[in-house]
Amino acid sequence: MTLLSICIPVMAPDPDLAASLRQMLARERGDVEILVGDFTGGAVAELLQSEPGLGDTRLRLVPPADGHEALPDLAACANRMIPEARGAWVCLIEAHDYADPEICAVIEAATKRVPDADALSWGRARHVPPALRQGRDIAIIPTGSRLLAPEQADAMRSQFYWEGASDRPDCPFGAWHGAVRRDLLERTRAAFSDVWFEQAAADIDSACKTVTLARRLVFWERPLSVQGAAPAPAATTESGSPFADFPFKASAGPAAAAALAIEAFKRRYGIELSGWEDNFIQACVKDCETAATGEQFHAKKTAYADSILAWRGKRALASFRPEFRRKPKIPRFQGVRDGRLHFDMAMDHTRTAAEFYRLIDAMLFPVDLLDDKLA
Repeated sequence: MTLLSICIPVMAPDPDLAASLRQMLARERGDVEILVGDFTGGAVAELLQSEPGLGDTRLRLVPPADGHEALPDLAACANRMIPEARGAWVCLIEAHDYADPEICAVIEAATKRVPDADALSWGRARHVPPALRQGRDIAIIPTGSRLLAPEQADAMRSQFYWEGASDRPDCPFGAWHGAVRRDLLERTRAAFSDVWFEQAAADIDSACKTVTLARRLVFWERPLSVQGAAPAPAATTESGSPFADFPFKASAGPAAAAALAIEAFKRRYGIELSGWEDNFIQACVKDCETAATGEQFHAKKTAYADSILAWRGKRALASFRPEFRRKPKIPRFQGVRDGRLHFDMAMDHTRTAAEFYRLIDAMLFPVDLLDDKLA
């Protein structure tokens, strides 16, 4: 039986994909499959045929429905892959990311304690490749190993009301860098427009649907995947907000992009909420404060300030007070604080999300001991 399908839609050739796949296949689990969607015009198919060490029956190639048909966005590619997945649970990542097949062990441990769990997530880990770093980049990873069962209402407050948000909602649940039971995916499709994902921001779309319909949620504090940073897409002319009364642009930053996707979901399905606005403005503040340079900070601050002013007026701007916090002459903190390990991302010279996962996997609680710990 296939317990987990890890689906990787590939929209552009990635030189590190083969090494990542080999690292996944090195996990000797017979209950996982890895599906790679070739939406590159055949480049991925050629790669898999030419690379040694990828002749494993657990690895399957999913071509576009009509040969080399071009699909418009990541959501469309993911929708093409879901019917091909055989797993009882499904996880999606992108080509520059990494997911550990030992997610299966956590699914087994979680469902033994919470049999009706249908959405699993884990601590976040992000990696920036050397070419995209701006000075010293500090990795921050959670060090805990508790298995938690948060309430659905709490997850919905995190997603829709922005409670505890950083520069994006603090809701980790969904099929992207999470695992969702097949039954929940099918209920999602039936409830929402007969598709699994319907927005270009497929991760936010999935989170909205997952926390709305999930019966039970389980969260493991330890990271099980790594989200790799990708080069910024070529500049294009961006149209204004699709909502005249919510004048933000996705290009402003993660907070604006997430808010637009959440707003699109709410409006499509007639969901009216209030009381989230102040939390969202504080997420805009935190988004500005992630800027690595003064120039980036002021550009973000101006974009957000203009949008907030047009949206809620001068009174709302009173709580929008971002500060540029990067001080190049002062070494950035490294060590453990609030249950998170801060360290130089250049440590061990990791170049990819897969290499970074190998590093943190050696540092953290062993996945295969989780069931024994909980016994």
